[in-house]
Amino acid sequence: MNYVLVGNSAAGLFAAESIRQQDPRAEITVLTADAYPFYSRCLTTYFLAGDIPKVQLFLRSPEDLQALRLRVHYSCTVTGLDPVQHLIHTIAGEHYPYDKCLIATGASAVPLDIPGSTLPEVFTLRHLDDAQRIKAQLAPKRQAVMIGGGLVSLKSAYALLKQGLNVSVIVSSGQILSQMLNGEAANLLQEHLVSHGLNIILHQDVTAIEGTGCVQGVRLRSGRTLPADLVIVGKGVRPNIQPFLASGLAIRQGILVNEHLETNLQDVYAAGDVAEAWDHLHQTHRLNPIWPNATTQGRTAGANMSGLALTYPGSMGMNAVDFFGLRIISAGIVNPPTTSSWHVDDIYRRDALGHPRYQRLVWQGEKLKGFVLLGDTERAGLITALIQSGQPLSTDVRKVLWSGKRSSIRLVL
Repeated sequence: MNYVLVGNSAAGLFAAESIRQQDPRAEITVLTADAYPFYSRCLTTYFLAGDIPKVQLFLRSPEDLQALRLRVHYSCTVTGLDPVQHLIHTIAGEHYPYDKCLIATGASAVPLDIPGSTLPEVFTLRHLDDAQRIKAQLAPKRQAVMIGGGLVSLKSAYALLKQGLNVSVIVSSGQILSQMLNGEAANLLQEHLVSHGLNIILHQDVTAIEGTGCVQGVRLRSGRTLPADLVIVGKGVRPNIQPFLASGLAIRQGILVNEHLETNLQDVYAAGDVAEAWDHLHQTHRLNPIWPNATTQGRTAGANMSGLALTYPGSMGMNAVDFFGLRIISAGIVNPPTTSSWHVDDIYRRDALGHPRYQRLVWQGEKLKGFVLLGDTERAGLITALIQSGQPLSTDVRKVLWSGKRSSIRLVL
């Protein structure tokens, strides 16, 4: 059997490992736009911060990859898919035949379209090359501006603060991490980040990046100009669907897949950030571009491509981060609808050292649908499992969860 995997990040690699496990004699070809072997995009900001060396980004050793017996084509740009002839086309004019194909092209950073956005010191941070280019610019830079209040912007801000830069974050909305946190948790995190030197400006947009030949500042909608000699744009990501728009694939925001990660085209699967899979909490197909979903989807797709019939249980949004010792984990629905069937339990306190501890549990009836843990994240695995079970929870279990007492968790288990 001849397998072609388009993409070499989490979904692509886990699919390759799954295929090799099920089909030791398989011919597996990987086409990737990246210039590097499999690495963790989640760790690039820690590399930028100087917390880890470059070698720790690579999550499989050369020996591991050699054992998979993959034919990998790096820096390879795919331009199309022919479902009738079972061919993948590339910009170099090459054509790769497949029996089964996986599209795992991931997503790209949404570019900024304002005056000055093409100046050389304006970056996005999505790939290892991005991190290396930013790192090469750090020595002479002193003033950095992050555009956007999402996870990439804040992790980038953390990295540059650790490198000694003065950093400002410009946020259009009224809170940071609006896709990950509720307002109370966001305020606690903002207080913590400000205490470590981060300047956060809410309810503002950047209308222009100023400078002649190089970045010298950013102009806000208010008319104020902030000094800057480096800018990182973090305004979300967009699935890499462009090569497949004329292929006949069913595409909304991403490539639609069923519970087996199959697309509407025979022998073509999709997984990872490019796939619009079932979200079991929202009960609809949604993009959930996070690493755990990509690995599970890749593993499931690879198994099914090689003859199994595994069912993907559905995706769920979740994120974990640590900023200067304050750990935060959230999952599921954290800002529920304001209808009567939904309610939240919020617990806020400070420990003996004055550090914040916050817990939010989101309920729909007797079912747990989401949570935020800030400061004390020990129970995140348990609470995630309870959400994924989809089962109504008894009053006793709910009381234990609400209490926040670690000693009571064994009763739940």
